[in-house]
Amino acid sequence: MYALTVHNNPAVFPGIADAAMKCLQDSPYYAVRTVLCECDNGILFLRGRLSSFHQKQVAQEAVARVKGVTQVINEIAVG
Repeated sequence: MYALTVHNNPAVFPGIADAAMKCLQDSPYYAVRTVLCECDNGILFLRGRLSSFHQKQVAQEAVARVKGVTQVINEIAVG
């Protein structure tokens, strides 16, 4: 499990998980579109399975910029 703490992103609004899913759906990496997102008090959890560590990082970076996300817990399995 990897965690990414996001600084200077304090605004929280409903629909953070939906906004994160939209970021993943807009990714040019088709595989990351299968990742699931759940949010709890600004902490975004990424879950699913991808074929490479690079894809896992792409997913994490894509959602880190979502307004209201204070931390990303990346539980994506690789393999």
